[in-house]
Formats: sequence, structure tokens, C-alpha cells
Amino acid sequence: MAHIRKRGKTYSYAIDIGHDPLTGKRKQISKGGFIKKKDAEAAARKIELLLDENRFIVLSKEIFSEYIVNWFENHYKNRIKQTSATNSQYIIEKHILAENPFATKEIAKVTTADIDLFYSLKLKENYSTSYIRKMHQLLNQAFGQAVKWKKIAVNPVADADPPSVKYEEMSIWSLDAIHEFLQHCKGERHYLTFLLAIYTGMRRGEILGLQWRDIDFDKKMIHVSRSLAHVSKSGYLLTTLKTKNSRRQIPIPEFVLHELRMHKQRQEEWKGLVGELYEDNDLVICTNTGTLQDPRNVVRVMKRLVKSTKVPNIRFHDIRHTHASILISEGVDIVKISRRLGHANPKITLEFYAHLLPNADNDIADIFHKAIQTNTK
Repeated sequence: MAHIRKRGKTYSYAIDIGHDPLTGKRKQISKGGFIKKKDAEAAARKIELLLDENRFIVLSKEIFSEYIVNWFENHYKNRIKQTSATNSQYIIEKHILAENPFATKEIAKVTTADIDLFYSLKLKENYSTSYIRKMHQLLNQAFGQAVKWKKIAVNPVADADPPSVKYEEMSIWSLDAIHEFLQHCKGERHYLTFLLAIYTGMRRGEILGLQWRDIDFDKKMIHVSRSLAHVSKSGYLLTTLKTKNSRRQIPIPEFVLHELRMHKQRQEEWKGLVGELYEDNDLVICTNTGTLQDPRNVVRVMKRLVKSTKVPNIRFHDIRHTHASILISEGVDIVKISRRLGHANPKITLEFYAHLLPNADNDIADIFHKAIQTNTK
């Protein structure tokens, strides 16, 4: 309800509109300078009508840098995974606050042109298109929430033009290179690590987060349910997976099951030798004392083996691409490949591997003609 007050020779109104969702402070709108009381009352009624219809917006004078810190700390951070929160916080501090020309503007005065300029600056600084897309997603969520909280009328990011993601050209191993590499690294501590990567297409963190309870030897299945990830100020931790599609079951052949059994047997023998010094975390891939394996050590071992084997020098993640390319070359359905890799949807798989799909367009005309002829007889 509006409060009408006379100040000197004029009237003013004040209307409570609740509390700020982030700060909890009381919010009020007011206006004065009305010669007659009835004019102040009429103006106040218009505002109250808009409030009743949820159409009234008081544009916030809050500085963008203050808003996004409050939004992240009090709203966004606790709704996402710890690893995602750490990565998002770094992007906000490094780019959206420290190196952002609109950081000191009032949030309601930030325009789409400001957002596009920000993306252009990041491109000139040679940041990857996928990394700039992550900045775009954060900004879109932050401004989108400001609209919901009625701090601004429209989301300036909605009409912005972030750069399209450019995927790096992937390197993959041939079947001969795979065979040569695996033969060469037999007997190495990380032989099973590389074998699992090649035969399952699992991500490095997923392999290093694998526990024995995740392996169903009877059904010949690996259950992917966690990953090893680096968390700021905490180091490497086992974390849950980002999406429901990342949590998946991967069928494996008897050959891999045999290698897993052999590895478990060696691990049990080692436990007996180490005794109380062994920290049993049920990990398939771990250090000599049972603790989490630093992913950087895996990379160092792979570089050494690649150099001595003289197979093409690829990244660990390219083993995943190699796995997918072999399945595609063997004619496996893209939807099945997507599920095996744990992609959010088959569209992502197609974007990565469309160039590897066999071109069967030449058969389409004959297939269509045959279908028509068959159904018209």
C-alpha cells in the first residue's frame, strides 16, 4: 500500500516492493513533486496496478561487478558441482571482472553491444572459441537471473553473437599403431590405463576414478559413475559426473575382463607386500600405496612410451577419438556410439565425428526408387 506524504507544498508517494533477493535489503520506490494529493494518489495507484500484474520493474543501479559476485556466491555456486563452481569462479575473476570493459557499469545499462565487444576482445587475446562460449554461458545465466529478479527489463546477452565453436583437428591412431603401442607398454604400471582408454573410450578422469565395485565381471560391464577431478585448494578428488548421460554402462570384451582380473591379482599381491602403508580406496588405477593417481603422471608415461614406440604423437584424449573413429569405420550406429562415450546427446557426437562418417549419398536415389517401386506393385 502506498504511503502519501506532504513535504512543504508538494506531495510524494512511497511504495514497498519487497526485499532484494541477494542482499535481503528492503526495496522501496518513491516519487515527489505533486502539487495535489489526488495526483500523488493516482500516480501511486498506477504503480500498484503494475505491481499487482507483476509488470513493474525498477531498473537496478547496482554495478555489474558487484551483482555478478553476489549472484555467484549467493545463488549460482551452490547449485552446481564443486569442480564446475571452481572453473566458473576463475572465469569470473580473470575475465568477467578483471578484464571486462563493462564491469563498472550499472547492470541495467549494459547493452548487447557491450557483450559483443567483450567477445571480440577475447578473440583478439587468442582465447579459444569454446572458452569464450563458457564466458557467454555464465553471462547469459547471470543476466537471465537479473531479469527474473526484476533488476533489469531484458537480458542483453540473449541477442549477443558469441563466436561459433571451432573444433581442433583431431589426431587418431591406426589399428597398427594401437597394436604396436599396447605391445610396447605391456608390463608398464599404466598398461591397463591405456588399455581401458583404447577399448572403452572413457575419459582420463573416468578411468582414474574407476573402482572395483564399478566392474560387473558376470555381465561384462563397466559402470561409469564418477571421475577424478582437480578442485581448487583441495587437490584431486573423486567427483560425481556432470550429466546423467555421463553416468553409463560400457560393455567390454572378455580380453579386457581377463586383463582386469590379472591387474586385481597383482594389486592384491602388492597390498600384502606394502601392508599397513596401503590405503585401500577400492581404486582400479592407483599409486603403489593405493591413493589417487595424479593424471599428470599418466601423461608423462604416455609421452615416454609414444617416443620410444615411435607411433604418432597424440594426446591422451585423442585415444577417445580413436575409439570413436574405429566404431564409426565399423558401421556402428551413431546413437550407440554417443551413449558409449557419454555425450549429452547424439548431436554432439555428430559435430565431432561427422567428417568420419562414410558418404553413402550416392545410394539414396536408388534406395528411394526401390521403395517406391516396391510399394506400387
